Amino acid sequence: MNGIIKKVYHFMLSNTVWIYLTLFLFFSHLLNVSMVKETWGNYVYYFFAISGLYLPVLGYALFRKQLTQKLPNWLHGGIWLYGFVFHSFVLIAFLNTFFDTLFPADNYMHGNEDVGAFKTSIVYTISLSVLATEIGIQFSGSLREWINRKKWGQRFGLDELLLITIILFSAGFGLATNIGMIEKIARSPDQSFLTSIGRFFYYGIQFFLRGMVFYAFYYVNKYYLIPQFLSKKGIVYYGFVMVLTILVAYPILSQFTQLMPFVQELSPEDYATIKPFMKDRGLLPGMIMILSVPIIVAMQWFEQNSQIANLEKEKSATELNLLKQQINPHFFFNTLNNLYALSIVKDKQTPEVILQLSELMRYVIYKGKEEKVAIEEEIKYIEDYIQLQQIRLHKKLDFKFDKQIVDEKLQIPPLLFITFVENAFKHGIEPAEKDCRLYLSLHSTANSLTFTCENSIEEKNTEPSGIGLDNLQRRMELRFPNKHKITIAEKSNSYSTTLEIKDFTIPQIS
Repeated sequence: MNGIIKKVYHFMLSNTVWIYLTLFLFFSHLLNVSMVKETWGNYVYYFFAISGLYLPVLGYALFRKQLTQKLPNWLHGGIWLYGFVFHSFVLIAFLNTFFDTLFPADNYMHGNEDVGAFKTSIVYTISLSVLATEIGIQFSGSLREWINRKKWGQRFGLDELLLITIILFSAGFGLATNIGMIEKIARSPDQSFLTSIGRFFYYGIQFFLRGMVFYAFYYVNKYYLIPQFLSKKGIVYYGFVMVLTILVAYPILSQFTQLMPFVQELSPEDYATIKPFMKDRGLLPGMIMILSVPIIVAMQWFEQNSQIANLEKEKSATELNLLKQQINPHFFFNTLNNLYALSIVKDKQTPEVILQLSELMRYVIYKGKEEKVAIEEEIKYIEDYIQLQQIRLHKKLDFKFDKQIVDEKLQIPPLLFITFVENAFKHGIEPAEKDCRLYLSLHSTANSLTFTCENSIEEKNTEPSGIGLDNLQRRMELRFPNKHKITIAEKSNSYSTTLEIKDFTIPQIS
């Protein structure tokens, strides 16, 4: 069962075809309820009929990702334009051919309606809804990012959205009471535009107050009943206190609602006598409270998980920044020691070494702060470092660097390999009295990377390795948890370290 749920969840996240199927199901419902006889068969039939007419839309939605990635922009744009714009004109051109067959007008027309206008309106309505939905999908990501960047957008939760919905419905209700007001103004000199505005606010405010009555039950449910009774006492306690809240509070609020002028005007016969409960008998607030429970609990769960994730993210970012700061002094002290050794003997290459050291330090200071760098930049940095070391050592070094890179622009974390190379010089090459060797190997694909550093050793090193390798290990745990592996192989005359990264996707830490 869990596997099926995961597959459905993955399907809904991976494409948008289900959104259009939902839209077509909605129009199937509208057509079905408008028929002389509403049946399950007609409901299913209209769904498949509409889906068949808009197959180009469903096809594009199903293969959206593949079409975007693999096709040229002009071809991809042409397919999109046909599916969401020109296909509607094709349907309208052949309207009389397919409409009477698929949607027989006699089954759902009542009276003497204009059949031609009815047919055209259905196609126009569905086509415009499809286009509006697609535009919404195209801009949903940008809109979400824009809202998230705004401080006011970050403050919007379920409470605020419900209040906005009530306000919009109130405005719509106030506007609805003014339908035909322009004609009345033209016919009667007693009517005025100010009268229309006053009527809008008169009814809109009343409807808003009535909406706030039901919002009060949601508010009490979220902030008092669920945390104090459902979470602490269980569902039995919660059920009784919910019923108690409705039986005590709703009659009082119901009196307030029944006394509103617009309620008396709309249903004078129902509210000639003020009753303890309105016509819904308390079912509406009960449904609001019951149906809001899973939504409230789910949102609280997501909020808690989001807070935990943010704390872990902040902790990881802080630790990673501290580790980067430790890398700079480690390299800085090593290179200064190299320069000091050259200055003692007044080597002619000292100016060249200072220049190279300056370039290396510039890379460490500026590139080391970045989230990621191109792999070609990291390779050049390693080669420059080794060249600097060879100038200082004055000994023969058998050096090889095997590079098999699929993409030189591949983005990797900065200062990823220097720790291995520094350790190779410090513990293997610098102490050597004979000729020494350093073999580097870097192989990368589109989503994996393997770096190997092998150096010669003359005797087993007993000195501690320092903070470099420990820092690298911790960086890998933060950057690539469960996706990396550092292997150390030590023999009698060689020492080898290998870094493997399996899934080379750098998570954003900010």
